[in-house]
Amino acid sequence: MQEAGGVFFRTQIREIQGIPVVELEGEVDLSTSPQFKEIVYRLIDAGRRDIVVDLDGLDFMDSTGLGVLVAVLKKMSLEGGRIRLVCSKRSILKVFNITGLDKVFAIYDNLQRCLDG
Repeated sequence: MQEAGGVFFRTQIREIQGIPVVELEGEVDLSTSPQFKEIVYRLIDAGRRDIVVDLDGLDFMDSTGLGVLVAVLKKMSLEGGRIRLVCSKRSILKVFNITGLDKVFAIYDNLQRCLDG
């Protein structure tokens, strides 16, 4: 958990069906995105090749959060893995739609559909 300048951010990693699910809560911005990147990169460096990031606990994500996700996607592609996102919040989905990244990422509206996909 981190509170930097009033910004709340928490992560939790759960293992579901043998897949790490990174649950994010609060805000991903310039002050919290390095922590988010470190957590996901640690999973990749540990040999995990299928990772789910659950964005439904986020209240806000800026371009630095998107930048982390793009970097993770590139790293996973080089490693022969995949990253899937769970997001049903319109405010967060809007960021993906505006940037065109909704066409780049596999985004599911709930965790079960994501795990089945």
